[in-house]
Amino acid sequence: MAQRIGWRLVIAIFLIAAAQLQSATARSISEPGATQQQQQEEGWAALKTDDGILFIWNVKDVHFSLAIKGKEIKPLGDPDHIFFSVDGVVVQVQMAAISEFAKDAKERKLDDKAILAAHRDWESKFLEDLLKAKLTVRNFNVRLTNGADASLWQFDMPAATNSETSKQVYLTTVNHDYVLLLNLAVTNAISEADSRKFLLDTIATMKSSPETIDIQKVADSLRAGTRP
Repeated sequence: MAQRIGWRLVIAIFLIAAAQLQSATARSISEPGATQQQQQEEGWAALKTDDGILFIWNVKDVHFSLAIKGKEIKPLGDPDHIFFSVDGVVVQVQMAAISEFAKDAKERKLDDKAILAAHRDWESKFLEDLLKAKLTVRNFNVRLTNGADASLWQFDMPAATNSETSKQVYLTTVNHDYVLLLNLAVTNAISEADSRKFLLDTIATMKSSPETIDIQKVADSLRAGTRP
């Protein structure tokens, strides 16, 4: 529970000052030919590619990769939470255990749409309490290219926050016993429509693996000029 509370506090800071990028890095983005030990039993990594980074997640029984495209991508300054500056836009990648917001999901036999709705309501309620404002959440149910259900939802930032961020846009999908969340802040640097497109284009690159992804093998493949 302490880890989850920490994550939500980071979300709070992110919401209020998302446009203020930090110079410190959470974890360096590795070159494909890096000599450092890159194989991880549990954790995440980011490898440079010609058009951005390849983000790799190996935690518990969930293993996948995402291609995040951009000319300049930098991880932001928290080693325990995943935020990137992508061409000046703040992007978040996170996983939330379904047991945290829908403990009886299996007993009730909730489908993915119901799970995503429960996650959206849970997260937006927390944000309303945090921001002390009623949020008008717009929700769009979407079907991903792999046939999976996803939820695309957003809200306007309350004027009282005095943030350069005008909206928050979220894309969520179920992955095993978790919800994968991609989040992007709408600012003058990116429009609302482009924000939604970026998230949908990013999730479309997701490749799941039944076993731990060998990061060194992927790095070697990128160095050889082939995409894994």
